[in-house]
Amino acid sequence: MEYLVDGKQAALVDRFSIDQAGIPSLVLMERASLSCAQEIRKYLDGSEKDLKVLSVCGSGNNGGDGMAAARILHTSGFQASILLVGKREKLSVDAKKQLDIASFMGLDIIFGDEWLAGAGQEEKQEKMEGLLGKYDILVDAIFGTGLSREIGGTYRDWVEAVNAVSAQGKQVFAVDIASGVSSADGQILGTAVRADVTVTFGYRKLGMLLYPGALFSGRIVCAEIGFDPNAIHHIEGLHIAYGPEDLGRLPARRQDSNKGTYGKTLIIAGSRNMAGAAAFSARAAYYMGAGLVTIYTPESNRVILQQLIPEAVMKTYPDHEFDENALKDLLASCSTLVVGPGLGKSDISHKIVHYVLEHAACPLIIDADALNIISEQPQILKMCSAPAAVTPHLMELSRLTGYNIQTLKTNLQKICVDFSHEYGVICISKDARTMIFGDNKDIYVNLSGNNGMSTGGSGDVLTGVIAGLCSQGMDLMEASKLGVYIHGLAGERASDRRGVRSVTASDIAEAIPDILMR
Repeated sequence: MEYLVDGKQAALVDRFSIDQAGIPSLVLMERASLSCAQEIRKYLDGSEKDLKVLSVCGSGNNGGDGMAAARILHTSGFQASILLVGKREKLSVDAKKQLDIASFMGLDIIFGDEWLAGAGQEEKQEKMEGLLGKYDILVDAIFGTGLSREIGGTYRDWVEAVNAVSAQGKQVFAVDIASGVSSADGQILGTAVRADVTVTFGYRKLGMLLYPGALFSGRIVCAEIGFDPNAIHHIEGLHIAYGPEDLGRLPARRQDSNKGTYGKTLIIAGSRNMAGAAAFSARAAYYMGAGLVTIYTPESNRVILQQLIPEAVMKTYPDHEFDENALKDLLASCSTLVVGPGLGKSDISHKIVHYVLEHAACPLIIDADALNIISEQPQILKMCSAPAAVTPHLMELSRLTGYNIQTLKTNLQKICVDFSHEYGVICISKDARTMIFGDNKDIYVNLSGNNGMSTGGSGDVLTGVIAGLCSQGMDLMEASKLGVYIHGLAGERASDRRGVRSVTASDIAEAIPDILMR
């Protein structure tokens, strides 16, 4: 498991290490700068040392990191210079020390304001790009993770000049985070540096992993610089992500087991001409290890589903009639319940969703058309007393919450936290970076998967994966986190086989056994 932090949390880690553990701030800065310099040296390995490096520095400690990195490169024989684009009089204490050291050691230092004095706007931009273009590598140390306002004025001009030169083939290394990327949510604060490599410290920052910030961060290197490892445990509201080691969380298999040992999954899915969604969910649940999967679907789907997934038990109802007693019996015998994939929005579907919400007594995953039905009257979610998870993509989330897509993209975390708390459900917000919100204090951010998974039926597979884990006794929140992670790994595996353009939901489901065999 990996902890992800925003700027405020990164600052708390820093302060704890300095104030509680007693690590001098300049020691942390020196190690951060050394990490940046090492990455640049790796890039320059085998190159002539006459290649020029310019650290473009602001007035804060991020700028101090950039200055020290330039000085370390300078002492290694590289031609490294410093451009101070921040205000000299506003230098932080440590940044001023680094500037003084660099000056004493003979580095070339350019003071941006003085160098641009008297230039008009058009001339200013031309001078900026002309200066930056003289260097082979630019180090972005203008703003760090603490930036929370939009970049404007001359700072904006410098950022855009860096990007203009970068577009011509110059390499850009960002210190800690690309300037202009919000560390909290990945939003672009007016403008942002497009980095080829971001060297961050201690923990990866949330904003460099969420979109659009991820598009500005390039390859991310997370360097260990000596923060006190206890610091992270004194911080609330962290984000977490799973990695390969978390596959060890899979439910154990017993030698003396039978199909009942691994649970009974009931999948209420499908409508006329919409049998595939039920098949995807059922197959994924079986692949994850569920003992028995029952599909409750209209009679018109019986033949096709028996052909698609003969392992599943088929229970059907007339296409135009709701059999309440049959559904009551099924609900009484299942250990995990899914409702929604391909269900449609007919009157019968409405009745089924309402009945399930009122009578469910086991963990419930609510997906697809069930979400669309609930969005007409979200308060009916409060009828559900069983543990429940909703799995909306952004359009479905928009219908559920009443917020438009743009508002969701810029305020996703608050909206989802509020929704989860109001209705007492786990909210699995599906997107390029799926996030999971619930009662626990940490928010899960999924880092597995790729754009090949942007295909019809992928979400139905995910629902089945989560249901399969739940059927084996896993807590619904844990099943949601691990399920999303495994689903993403399966998408990656499917893309390796097919290429991202050609992946289908069937490919993702068929890749699940490969992931579990690891």
